[in-house]
Amino acid sequence: MDLKAQLEDRNLKWNWDKIADYLVLNPALLPDLLEFMFNGEPHQQKNAAAVFGKICDQDKSLINPFLIPLAQHLRTNPVDASKRSIIRLFQFCEIPEEVEGELFDQIIDYLKSSEEAIAIKAFGMTVARRICQKYPELTVELIPRIEVLVEEKVSAGIVNRGRKELKKLQKLLT
Repeated sequence: MDLKAQLEDRNLKWNWDKIADYLVLNPALLPDLLEFMFNGEPHQQKNAAAVFGKICDQDKSLINPFLIPLAQHLRTNPVDASKRSIIRLFQFCEIPEEVEGELFDQIIDYLKSSEEAIAIKAFGMTVARRICQKYPELTVELIPRIEVLVEEKVSAGIVNRGRKELKKLQKLLT
């Protein structure tokens, strides 16, 4: 498979599935996918990000070696598709201790921003709550951010996710 050509193709689910299926069978090519996600053309970045999500859905263990660079990539303010896919991954994958603080701070910034996409905020709430499960003292920083989003009723998805995460966070305080 010509990975570059496939990533330049349309950003459609069947294309992402095809690439992911191939890479699950050829995991030695995953660093190439990461390179396209970090340094490719915007269209390649979007498709590569989606493919990482599909690979995670199939076999989370294949993603583990890339979790630290993926978390660090958020500092570069990547395209929204990359942010969304990276944050989504951390809902399901183990969060490496080396990036927990950095990832939590980045998500708080996303939750504060009026510019960030709904999915980034929704996925971010879950990831930040997962970090709070390990460090309950952080809940006092996260709860107010989520409460603001729920009160503002930014979207039905944010309100729904926010209420669910707030219930879980309240249990951490007791």
